[in-house]
Amino acid sequence: MSPPACSLIYLVVFLFLSVFSFTNTHAHHCTERFLSEAKQRNLIITFCKRYVERNGVEIAMYLHEKSRRLDIMVGARLEEKTGWLAWGLNPDPEARMVGTQALIGIKYMNGNLLWDRYNITSFTKIGCQLLPSAIDLNISNFNFSYIACLQYYVIQATIVLPMKYDVEKLNHVWQVGIDVAERKEPKMHPRGLRNYDSTETINLRTGKRLASRVHSFRRIREVHGILNIIGWGMLLPIGVIIARNFREFPLPCLGWQRYHISCQAVGYIVGSTGWAVGIWLGRASKHYSFPKHGTFGIFIFTFATLQMLFFKCKPSDRDEFRTYRNMSHHVVGYSLIVASYINIRKGINIMHLDVKYWLPAYFGIAGCVAFIFLVFEIVSWFKFLCDKFGLWIICGKDIPNEEANSRKASREDGKVQPSDTPINN
Repeated sequence: MSPPACSLIYLVVFLFLSVFSFTNTHAHHCTERFLSEAKQRNLIITFCKRYVERNGVEIAMYLHEKSRRLDIMVGARLEEKTGWLAWGLNPDPEARMVGTQALIGIKYMNGNLLWDRYNITSFTKIGCQLLPSAIDLNISNFNFSYIACLQYYVIQATIVLPMKYDVEKLNHVWQVGIDVAERKEPKMHPRGLRNYDSTETINLRTGKRLASRVHSFRRIREVHGILNIIGWGMLLPIGVIIARNFREFPLPCLGWQRYHISCQAVGYIVGSTGWAVGIWLGRASKHYSFPKHGTFGIFIFTFATLQMLFFKCKPSDRDEFRTYRNMSHHVVGYSLIVASYINIRKGINIMHLDVKYWLPAYFGIAGCVAFIFLVFEIVSWFKFLCDKFGLWIICGKDIPNEEANSRKASREDGKVQPSDTPINN
């Protein structure tokens, strides 16, 4: 393997480890204010977490083991004029929405707060009305209120758990939505991973989270995102910058083609690996899908593969198809860069990754690449205008020899020949 390719691989590994190292967990301890409010309401805390990346909901619980009585307090901000907050338990083997026995509080535009019990079925998933119904939980002290000091809307209730609910492996589900209708009817929540992932299995005796597919998928999604950001979003654009600016002007480099091909090849390998992980995630996620994001991903992979084939199917200098091949190569390359940045942004929006880390990292990488590209473009266009309109005196140089400047340095090995350099009169 050539030294440029080795250097690029080491760079990718370093960036992968550094980016992955600051991804944080998605469940944290409750905030001090929420915990203090729970204690003021005589809620002895066994389990208390704040789910930053999953709707920002905070949940506190206490289990009375002998009586199997569970006290819960669930809080979240409902910042729109209308909204709803839901929490429930699912006795099925898997923590998911369908099958959940839910408590839902609704906020209306006029300020009224209503709350009731709901049985979430498969009909709810396909868009049928969700109306209050009987559930198999014995509920008492159920209310929905607003706490001004927290700016939280809070569900509080006491539940006596039937024996079919395993306290050492309890599936609880929560959700936040915006749209509501009359007759205590919450409408569909937003379709994002922060909503689809709002489930967890916990051991109420220890307060610890148990391993789940959702947690495993989240880590795999992060790997998918990191690989695509590095491959499609960083290395491919850098390869374009090398080919455009290191061939002749402003920084001629004898080995520009080797660096260009190495950068593109490593970017293609890393990006394709991330794409393959994304395909696997799409097939493994049986309860939801993101077709637009997937379509963009297939487009990027397909045309990136086509770009790699251009390196092998390269006509000779005298071949009449070389001009069309070069035009296609350039158009597809620039289209890939635009599509990659759009799809990476879509992926971050879908995953609702931590804005404190992921968005700055993504915009930092994109901004640096765009800044370098812009600087080189300004210099190149400055030279082009000087050549086009004969402004070399204004530009601070002598008038170049027109015959020498009309000969363009184009060699397959990327070398700039001495005979191709301008000769001053």
